[in-house]
Amino acid sequence: MNVMTAAIDSFVETARGYAERVDSNIADRENDFRSMCFWNIHNRAVMTREIVGFYMGLLEKVDDDPVLRAEILERVVTVTRDMFVDTVSSIEKASKDCLWAYRESSLKEKALNGGSHLYLRNIMTVSAEEGLMDEDESCDWDNILLMRNLVTHNNSMGDRSKMFKVDGVGFSMRPNRMMKGGMCSFVVLTRKITELFYLWLEAMDSRHAEV
Repeated sequence: MNVMTAAIDSFVETARGYAERVDSNIADRENDFRSMCFWNIHNRAVMTREIVGFYMGLLEKVDDDPVLRAEILERVVTVTRDMFVDTVSSIEKASKDCLWAYRESSLKEKALNGGSHLYLRNIMTVSAEEGLMDEDESCDWDNILLMRNLVTHNNSMGDRSKMFKVDGVGFSMRPNRMMKGGMCSFVVLTRKITELFYLWLEAMDSRHAEV
């Protein structure tokens, strides 16, 4: 659990750093939606750290009860899973708002592809085609959004056989079985998609910001 605490602490500081950089280098108004996205992620990470800290305190009292210990660890995973889902939701909203803010970009029309709804996956697929990210980043987007969709819509059950890594951490899934990953899996996924969104935002702003 010390590893979990360290991972969340590190992510809290990372999210704060992104928010401050966007405030300084990209935002052009008070409470800019781009920096607010990262501040929202930071605040969610702080809340997660507080809740996980509470459960860690409980763990210290149940060393001799393996059943209760397992239940508490499962709650920790659930808390970090919810942080991951909330973070992706914040990123999805901010990504859509970016397509309106950067009017010189043609991403919105291409991502809609004749439809009426924007989806984060479509936005990032078109972004890869437009050279706003490299192949490794595009692969990470695909894998992480697959995880988000299965967690959100399929109760974390796999719908295919697939193995991949995110920042060196392995994930595996098989049809109709719970996805497998380490205790810190959702912290790793949350940290990575936050990093990917920051890099995408930098690329968008560099290419399409009004002069």
